[in-house]
Amino acid sequence: MLLKKMLIYLTGITITYFGTALVVKSALGAGFWSALYVGLSDFIGLTVGFWFASFQFLIVLVNAYLKKQSIEWSAIVPIIIESVLFTFWLEFVLQNLNLTDAFMLTKISAFLTGMICASFGIALYIQTGFTRAPVDELFLAISQRFKLKIGLAQSFIASTVTLISFLIGGPVGIGTALTIFIFGPCIQFWYNRLSTVSVRYLSEAR
Repeated sequence: MLLKKMLIYLTGITITYFGTALVVKSALGAGFWSALYVGLSDFIGLTVGFWFASFQFLIVLVNAYLKKQSIEWSAIVPIIIESVLFTFWLEFVLQNLNLTDAFMLTKISAFLTGMICASFGIALYIQTGFTRAPVDELFLAISQRFKLKIGLAQSFIASTVTLISFLIGGPVGIGTALTIFIFGPCIQFWYNRLSTVSVRYLSEAR
């Protein structure tokens, strides 16, 4: 059973970051977290990497507070895995994909495909119960704490982060704005459909 859960976990994260890389390549605007990190770097200074690491740590603390639990230091594991996979998809597999001058329909198609893949991957890997990335754990913690559907919790985070990014001059584009309305509902859609399947699949592995 553990092996199957690990396979689901890694498959989900792999699909998630293929989708994330495709969204970046669509040239319709940075993701809302990326827009925040870049915006802070331009507005305050220091590197994008510094703000990424700082917010990962901050979110780990926020998650512990929301869940009323001790700090989950094991969250560094998915951060490392995701960094490697994101680099793999973006810098190697999709390295030569350039949609900057492509037709808008092509950009939108790439963006939507990326959104579908990323949301499916997240909904898949969180089924395992293994340690989640801080940003993914955040919307689950908000969902549990305030009794919200996970899609609504994700949309709340996306809209809040996008607004802050816009106010500080981050690279907010049409894709960033669309994420508010698409990403959360997509995660909820896949989560609902995968829940029954994953329970049955993992039960058979006992």
